[in-house]
Amino acid sequence: MQRFDGREYIYPPDLLRRFVATPLTFLYRIGAFKVIVKTNDETLLPAFEASFESPGTNTFEWKLIRDSDSHGLLEPSMGITSGPLTFVGMGPACLIGVDRQRRELFAFIGRDIDRQTYKALLIPLFFELTSEACAANAASPSEGHNQACANE
Repeated sequence: MQRFDGREYIYPPDLLRRFVATPLTFLYRIGAFKVIVKTNDETLLPAFEASFESPGTNTFEWKLIRDSDSHGLLEPSMGITSGPLTFVGMGPACLIGVDRQRRELFAFIGRDIDRQTYKALLIPLFFELTSEACAANAASPSEGHNQACANE
């Protein structure tokens, strides 16, 4: 049996990939929303039309991670909502989390999801989740961060 040598252990594995760098950032104004998109893959940035003339006042951040270790195509979605969090799983190809209080959408997108599928299915889903998150916050102002989607 080998002994564990702590001197060789540099970093813990980041199994949840919380620390994936997202060096690409772009700002979209879509309707009443200002969406900041951060990603590690340029194909996930300008995938939809956005109007920069709209006076969007609600800010929401999307962090989109291209996960090169995830294989497969999208499966039927299954969602779970608990308190301010919503999770949507579409098989190993796409996992999405939304935090209404922090105004964040976090998504892992598998390597087999092409640009057409991303644009046709995922972007509308992200926008729908963003709209629902802000509507839920507006409807229940007594919750913790009661102005999560309030004007800045």
